[in-house]
Amino acid sequence: MTYLKMLEYLYKERPSGKITLGLDRIQKLCERLGNPQNVFKSAHIAGTNGKGSVTRFLSWLFIEHGLKTAAYYSPHLTSFKERILVDEKFITDETMLNAFHEVQQAAIELDKEGEQSKPSFFEFTTAMAFCVYRDMKTQAASIEVGLGGRFDATNVLTPEVSVIVTVGFDHMHILGNTLEKIAFEKAGIIKENIPVVCGETNEIPLNVINQVAHLKNSSVYLLGKDFYYDNEKLFLSNNTFDFHSDIIELKDLKISLNGAHQFLNASVALQAFLIFAQRNNIKIDKLRIRSALSKTTMPGRFEVVGEKPKVIFDGAHNLSAALVLRKSIKDYLEDEKIAAVIGIVDDKDKRSILTQIAPMFDRIVVTRPFSHRAQNTQETFQITREINANTILEPDPIKAYEILKSDGYETIIVTGSLYLVGYLRDYIMDGQLDPEWIIAR
Repeated sequence: MTYLKMLEYLYKERPSGKITLGLDRIQKLCERLGNPQNVFKSAHIAGTNGKGSVTRFLSWLFIEHGLKTAAYYSPHLTSFKERILVDEKFITDETMLNAFHEVQQAAIELDKEGEQSKPSFFEFTTAMAFCVYRDMKTQAASIEVGLGGRFDATNVLTPEVSVIVTVGFDHMHILGNTLEKIAFEKAGIIKENIPVVCGETNEIPLNVINQVAHLKNSSVYLLGKDFYYDNEKLFLSNNTFDFHSDIIELKDLKISLNGAHQFLNASVALQAFLIFAQRNNIKIDKLRIRSALSKTTMPGRFEVVGEKPKVIFDGAHNLSAALVLRKSIKDYLEDEKIAAVIGIVDDKDKRSILTQIAPMFDRIVVTRPFSHRAQNTQETFQITREINANTILEPDPIKAYEILKSDGYETIIVTGSLYLVGYLRDYIMDGQLDPEWIIAR
């Protein structure tokens, strides 16, 4: 079997469109595989926004301290290989396929027990990742939650530290329509006697997180109480801040990730690393911390590419992320004329997102994200045009981008769905689309 044939199987036989909550399937699957998730030490990261960045910062902190490091991300932007990394590098097709065949054999046995026992796309790929990390003898793993926390497939882990970055409104049809309900789902990753690092400061979700942690006898390290950051300075791709905690004090830390919110993400990741290091007798090195934070990059998070035009990729896929994008535009691009390609999937709160970001642009082309969840592009267009009259509709993302490029805009932001961001990022950076996109459709 080839790598592309493997993807074809995953997308067709293990479709990701239907979400069935519960840990029963992933637990049975991992048991048949010998529970590979128990072999390596890990940090487990949940959050409405910021979890991908925190996962990436943590991964580099592990790497720079000499640990063979696993990292698990979702969704991917361009290639499925982005999901399962070792030392922030793609694994070989052979390693990927070995894990696939092992998981497939176990999954087929579970399929025989009925439809409710059939592992989903995310459960299957999570089990694959665990097998890869076991086989490659990783020492530390930075694992991002897929959705929510309590019933997420990654929640079969017992980590060294649990992280809840932020709690906001997203996936409300699954997680609930109040901050209390969403916080409860995210707090579901808290394990007995395992410390928790939290970057949320809103009392409503914090009360829920503290209650769950108390029941689990877990210490909670809170932003603003147990650690904090200050002296933030924003320069595009060269931002600095100071970090303070009882464990360490660091001044003039540099991060290339853009946006004021990245100071929070970097601080949460650093506090989580410090706790992980203490629990595992890892010598904390200030120079290695500086190197890790400066090396961390995050595709699709206010990522700047090229000069004429300057293209910025940012997945403002929910209200919280839209607010962050709006602030980043003000912080970095206040005097520039900016155009945007925008696409949003149908299960998001389009009006809330667009109310924040659509007024920021001189011209907008609404397009369709490359996803089965994006069928009603006309609705997105109508809402956007209500807010910003200089809006047109072009369903093809590449044509949408080329329209703005030919108009001569020096700064173009590609935003909304991560599916759109990944698709256009692949086209703009490589001049062509990876064959995986055809399979994914």
